[in-house]
This record gives sequence, structure tokens and C-alpha cells, in this order.
Amino acid sequence: MQMRFIFLPKHQRLVNQCYPPGNNITDKKSKSSETSYLLYYVNSRRSKLEKVSSYLIKKNSQDMHRRRVGNVAVTLEIMSKIVVSCKENLNVFIKDFFHIMLAILSNTNFNNDVSLLELLELTFGNICANVDSALLNGDSGFVKHYSQFVDMFFEVVQNKIHQDDLLLKCCNAISITKNLASNPQANHYIQTAVTFTLVKFQERNPKFKFESLSDPAQQNLARRLSRIQTRPMGADMEDVSEDSLEFTVLQSFFNTDETDKLTLSIRALVERLLITPNKELLAFVCNRIPVQLRYIVILLLIRQLNRVQGKDSPDVEAAPTTVLKLISSLLISDVSIIGLSVLDVLKKILQFQMDNLTRPDLVAECCATIRDLNMKSYYQGQAFDIVYEILLRLKASKPTEEAKKGILVRDVEEIIKYSSKPFSTLELLHELAPYMGNAVFGLLDLLDTQQHPSPTSFVKLFSAAKHMDDYSLRKMFVKQIFVKYGKYALLGGLSYVLEDDMEPDEMYYLYHTQAAKFLKLKDYQSQVEFKQERRELFTRADLINYYSDPGSNPYSEAGSKILLSLGHAISAATSTTELYPSNRNQMLQSQEELVEAVPVNKTNFANSLLTRDIQSDKMTKFTNNGVVGPKHSVYRLVSDDARSWKMDAARAPKVSDLKNALRSRRNGSRHPMRSSSVRGSQSVKSAVTNITFLLSELKSNIGESEREGMQDPDEEDIVGLDKIDIARAQSVKLRPPLGDKIDHRKSLMALLKEENLNDSNGTDDKTPANNNGNGDVTGSNDNEDDKFTDAEQAMVSPSNRGMMFSTA
Repeated sequence: MQMRFIFLPKHQRLVNQCYPPGNNITDKKSKSSETSYLLYYVNSRRSKLEKVSSYLIKKNSQDMHRRRVGNVAVTLEIMSKIVVSCKENLNVFIKDFFHIMLAILSNTNFNNDVSLLELLELTFGNICANVDSALLNGDSGFVKHYSQFVDMFFEVVQNKIHQDDLLLKCCNAISITKNLASNPQANHYIQTAVTFTLVKFQERNPKFKFESLSDPAQQNLARRLSRIQTRPMGADMEDVSEDSLEFTVLQSFFNTDETDKLTLSIRALVERLLITPNKELLAFVCNRIPVQLRYIVILLLIRQLNRVQGKDSPDVEAAPTTVLKLISSLLISDVSIIGLSVLDVLKKILQFQMDNLTRPDLVAECCATIRDLNMKSYYQGQAFDIVYEILLRLKASKPTEEAKKGILVRDVEEIIKYSSKPFSTLELLHELAPYMGNAVFGLLDLLDTQQHPSPTSFVKLFSAAKHMDDYSLRKMFVKQIFVKYGKYALLGGLSYVLEDDMEPDEMYYLYHTQAAKFLKLKDYQSQVEFKQERRELFTRADLINYYSDPGSNPYSEAGSKILLSLGHAISAATSTTELYPSNRNQMLQSQEELVEAVPVNKTNFANSLLTRDIQSDKMTKFTNNGVVGPKHSVYRLVSDDARSWKMDAARAPKVSDLKNALRSRRNGSRHPMRSSSVRGSQSVKSAVTNITFLLSELKSNIGESEREGMQDPDEEDIVGLDKIDIARAQSVKLRPPLGDKIDHRKSLMALLKEENLNDSNGTDDKTPANNNGNGDVTGSNDNEDDKFTDAEQAMVSPSNRGMMFSTA
């Protein structure tokens, strides 16, 4: 026998040596040493691969013709090992191998042998595990042979062998084929394999076989789950063996990062669930999916919901309800889902709900699904976004679409009913109040009081409550607002009742009634009843009486700030917390800011400072609690401790006072000032200091070398001083400067007087005036040059500028 192999080519000789002797032996195994050498031979010589595969086709044909089952089994074993060993060159021999496999499947003498079918499945599995995307998507011949083998294998096993495990192994081989989902000619095998696997899984696990879609409302819907898995891992594996073949195949299809493959697998799952709806099966499979991709299940269920819409068969009419129940069961289950686009899902469900207004069962099921969508928190602010999206649809509804509005309001009521954490705001509340009716109180309980609302929010809220039909409803609403927000409702509502167009309606008196009860002021409450009987409004003066005593009203300061403001001094952007000063200094500062907020013409204001007499100050009455002046006075809100220099403008020093102060310093005596205190803002002090500096410069320049006549500083505006600063400078009380360094300094007014005298005498020369020590101004020699001369004293140093405000 060995002699006939001597003259054969080497590759044929190496292949023949792998077969053990014996023709009628069915259970043959290839020789291990010879097979290893054959693998080494084909790996080292790529050109021999094609010759080996071609010879295997010839060898297998001869063995099949002679019905040598053992040799056919050895051929399949050698093929399987060559695929694993030479996977880089799979395209060289894969078509020949598929030719051999298809020939065995199509032969009735061999396709009923279970051992041969197992070897076929093993070889096919090795091919699927080692095929690359270039061969799968670039070689149409490979795809054709792949499809032919799968179709024929399923047909043979199902119709002749009836071996479910062989089919499950083939399904597992399909699941490990890389990039199969991206091939449009072969990706349908994924759904076929998943469907078969799910059927076998349900048959072997009866609890997943029967319909199980209980109403989610019967469960504990009040619980709220986070993104963290709250159920112990493996709790859904009860009565399911992890070593079972069907579980392994399901794990292979669904526990993958290939989104195309996962999408096809989930579609097969949805189609199966429409036949036998089982929420436990849905949750079990979803737990096998990577957590970051589980949202795809919800999206495909929503897509299925739109797909079955409009079809007329009885089975399809029940499909939307089934899909909605499956979505609800998954949303409230223990399955963790992240990355779900909540608003996109909500819009799809709302649109489906609006398209089926004539079917109450679908409308109710959509309402339950929207409620369940909010049972888990996928991101912060989710509940607010869901309710606001429904509110937008309510606003967009036409007045005639009452049925549509009623359904949307019902959706909001369901969300409020099963929500446990506060999420609403006053803005959302006042926009929903006209639509909600009595259900608005449920939204009141969900107000988020951690965020301090602005006064404008309360104005809008009370205005919205004004349009409620039932008086008892409005009364309860205002009461709940005070219970929820307390001082914020008190001060925010105060801005509401001070509006210019306010009318003595029921809402007006409801606020004052609750405010009186909140402040516990009996006289306030009695006045409310009196005003309500006579249908009169409270004046600002009436309300100030209740906000003037900090002992009885702890919010007197903040309330006074609102009541004494002209118009709406508190803007919408102002937080209500800013109405509560922490101490008296802060209150004084806020009052000064309020005075500055009153628009005043700067020119008229400066003139008024210069022309106002003392009688205008007498019109203002000062008390220990502050200032109560005439109506529309800008000083009404300034306390006696916070009075600025504006209040003392009538007693401000004049130019003559400055001249007398300079003369008294030269004589060594102090001229009594009009006031012993120095009051003035920093800007005024700076302006006066600038004047002193200019006088010092004038003194120092007199003794310099001869120069042209100096320009009078009063001829033009002084640099750095505007009209407002000059007006303020004239209203500041100053002390006389200390020291003897400016005894011989001339005043600016004296120079101006001398210049006027010279002009009147018709002379062209100017002589600086001298002080005779008694305060009189004398002229100098007319024959001197038209220049200023130095004084005897040196210039005052800059360090003495601040002495003008010394208290010594």
C-alpha cells in the first residue's frame, strides 16, 4: 500500500498519510503526527494550500462514492484544523471547503449521520470565528456559499435529524461571525437565529413561555429607582442554567458592542414578544445587554409602535397596547438604563396619543406609559422637562380642542400623582394653573422651595390664580402659597397689590387676609374686613403703618422698601432674599441705593444745592426710625444716621469763608467755622483737595523767573472738576488748614479783585497784590513788569494736602 504513494506529489502523499487504515470503520480520527506535519507544510508554502484543498475535494468525492464514512469524517477534521491554522489565507481555500461541506449535506447517504453533521458544524464554526470583514463584505462568492450552507443545514437538521442542540450550535456560530450585520445579503440570518434561540429558551424555561403583562399601576409605582442596579445580580437567573446552550447563545447575541448586530437581535426579540408577551423575558434579555446600550430596546419598541399603527388585522389592533405595556414594564423594572433620550420618547408617545384620540384604550395606555417614563431619574430636572413639554402642547392647542386639552391635563395629573420629589417652580405653576383646576394643589406640593423665587414670580402667580373659577379654590390656593413660601409670598404679594391697575377684587382681599394672619396683626385683619365691605383699596400710607414697627412685624424693613419705592423698584431679576438685610448698616445702604435710583437731572440738582434755603430742610421731619418727608421727596427713605452731605447744603461754607480762614491763619487766630464737623463724600473731599493744590501751585510759581502773565484758573473749567463737583465743593464744611507755611499766600479772589482794579485804571501792567496782615488787599508799583514775583514762604509740601480735613 505504501508503494503506490511513492510516485504521488508530496502534498497528496502528506494528505493520504493523515488517514488511518481501514475502509469500513465509521469512527475514524486523523493521525495526529501526520496531520501536524501537513499543517506545517501548508503554512510554510502558501502556494500548496490551493493544491491541498483541490485534492481534498477529489479525495472526498471518491470516499463518498464508495460510502467511506470514516474517511469523510477525517476529511472534515483535517479541514477544520487547516481553517484554524491558516486563517490568514482563508480566501485561498474557503470556496473548496464549502464545496465539500455542501456536497456532504446534499448527499442523502451522509446527511443523516449525526457525527458527520457535528463535524460539519464544527468546521463551519471555525470558519465563522476566523472570517474577516474584507472577505465577508468583499467576496460575493463567499456570501453565496455561506447562505447556501446555513439554509441547507437548518433544513436538514430540522426535517431529518431533529437535533435542537445542533441548530443552537449553528446559531452560536452565526452570532460569532464578525460584521455579519453590516452585510445586507446575509444579516437576516441573525434574526432567524435569535428567533429560534428564543423559542427553544422559552420551551426549556416555562416561566418565560406564557403571557405575562400585568398592569404596572398595580405595582408599587411610588418607588423611585436610580441608575444603580438595586436588584442583586443573578436574581433573574433563578431556574435558568448558565451552562445551558440556549443561554450561551442568547448571551452571545445580546452581550455585544456591535450596535448593528444588537439592533437586529432586539428586533427579533420584539417580534417574539408580540406573539407571546412576557415582561420577565424582556427584563431577562435586557439584563444581558451592556448597560450603555439598553436604551435601544425602548427606541425599537417605540418604532414598532409606529409601525403597527394603521393596519387593520385584529392581531395588529392589539399590538399597540401590547407594545405600550412592554415599554411600561421595562421602565419600572429593576433593569438599569442610561443614556435614554426621555424627551424624544415622550414626544413619540404624545404624538401617538394625539393620533388615536378616538381609541380610549390607547389613550389611557399612553398616559400610563408617560407616567412610567418619569418613574426613573435619568438626569436632573427630568420631571420638570416632561411637564413643560406637555405644557407647550397645551398652549399650542386650539380653543376648540377641548378633548385634546383634557387628555394632556390627565397626563400631567398622572405624573404629579406618582411623583415624590419636588421639581416644580412658581413659573411652571402659574402657567399650568389655568388648565389644572383642583389638580393644581398636587403641583403645589411638588414645588421646589430650595430655590428662592423672585417677587415677579409671585405677581404672575397671584395674577394667574385670579382667573380661577371657584372662590374656595382660590382661597385654598393663596393659603397654600403662604404655607409653602411664608415671607417670600408675603413680600412678593405686596408687589402684586401695589400694581397701578389693581382693582378691589376677591384676590386682592384674599392676599391681605392671609398676610394679616401670617403677620398675626389683628388690626390689619380688621382693616381688611372693613375695606372689603366698602370695596376700597389700601393706600401706601395704610400699609406703611403695618410695616413701620420692627417689633410687631419682623419684615418691616423689607416691606417698607417695597412700599416706599416709586413704581416697581424691585425688578424681576431681584431675588426675594435681597429684601432681607442682615443688619442695620445693610438696611441703611439699601435705603441710600434706593434714593440714588430715583432719576434726577444733574444740572437742576446742582443748582438746587446752591439755591435751596434752610426752610426746605424744615419741611422734612426726622424721627428715630428715619425720615418722613413730603410726598415724592427723595429724602423720605433716608434715616437720620444715614443723612449725607446733601442735607447740609444750606450750611455749606462759601468762598468768603475760605478767604476769612486764610486771613485768620496769617494773624495767628482761628476763624470760627459755621460747623465744627466735616461732612462730605470722598469725591467732594478730592475736589477741595484739588483746589488747595492749585492754590499751592500759584504760591510756588510767584517766585520763579519772569514769565508771561498767568492764566486765571477761573477763566476756564479747572481740570478734573466738573460742574457737579464744583457744586458739591461749595456745599462742604471745611476746617481751616493748620500750620504757618501759607501765611503770606494770596487768595484767588484777591488776585481777581486786583486785576479788575488795574483794568479800571487803564494800566496794562499787572502787579501781584499783597496782603497787609489785616486782610486788606493792596496794590503794588505800577511801573513793575507784568510778571508775578515770588512770595517769601516756600510752597506747601504735598504731604500737607490732607490737613484740610484734620480735626485738630
